[in-house]
Amino acid sequence: MSAPTPSGTETPACLLCGGPLRLLYPSNVPRGTAIQRDEVACTSSYISLYDDILICDACGLARSVPTIDSEELASLYGAVEDPDYLVSEEERRASFREALEEMERHLSKGKGSVLEIGSAVGLFLEEARDKGWEATGIEPSRWASDEARSRGLDVVTGTLEDYDPNGKTFDAVVLWDVLEHLPDPVAALRRIGELLEPGGLVAFTTVNIGGMGARLLRSRWPWFMRMHLHYFTSKSLRELVRREGFEALHVATQPKVLKLGYVLERARGLFGPLATAGRWTAERLRLAGYPVKVDLGDILLVVARKT
Repeated sequence: MSAPTPSGTETPACLLCGGPLRLLYPSNVPRGTAIQRDEVACTSSYISLYDDILICDACGLARSVPTIDSEELASLYGAVEDPDYLVSEEERRASFREALEEMERHLSKGKGSVLEIGSAVGLFLEEARDKGWEATGIEPSRWASDEARSRGLDVVTGTLEDYDPNGKTFDAVVLWDVLEHLPDPVAALRRIGELLEPGGLVAFTTVNIGGMGARLLRSRWPWFMRMHLHYFTSKSLRELVRREGFEALHVATQPKVLKLGYVLERARGLFGPLATAGRWTAERLRLAGYPVKVDLGDILLVVARKT
């Protein structure tokens, strides 16, 4: 029996290896449903909602087939405002410090310049600056980039595709939970290679469709979101960095540390009344602000060197 094809579309080839794709999960939203502006926020509660999800059995890369084009999606990112992002500020900073420390273990020379793609309000940039890096950011959201600049940070409003470094290259480029949002992660990594010094590092986190959480929850996996255009495995990420001239130095899962109340609020779309009751109980017991570590293998941290 031939593999099913996406709803009303022609199945494309795998972006990474060119192999055939099969339909993993058909869209669970009505075809043509518009993506809302708050649906692309970092703290979006629109979880377990997706357009057709296709997967390549050869390399493991999965992708969605969105009903919105890249220009419309970019416009939504530019307009989005997300003040709830700062609710878990300390926990986010802790995760950034952990990722930064892992990257610094692989430095071949001292700390230099780092470019963050998708820098939000600049929490990572502040952590990097405090540790001696010359930190620069690119952020599509006008609200977030304005907030970052108000903190005294060097952040450009825009995207990787339209970023002009004026001839500058960097010792490191980082993307935290960004790669899955990009229309073409292969082209993005190629562009990052052009921005890096020889021997420079790229470090990023992204969603792991090969993790235990995705295998257990299947179509109800909360990281299936319409703003996520690609889903990776450790195998596909190793192949991606290798093909674009990088040596993978570190590929491992990374836990998320967030406030319990925030986690339960995000879980409402998945568990409904059960999550609401859990949030109510946590607030009554004064546990909503308690930090919790969530790790079902859903997030991969990668550090690679430009060869």
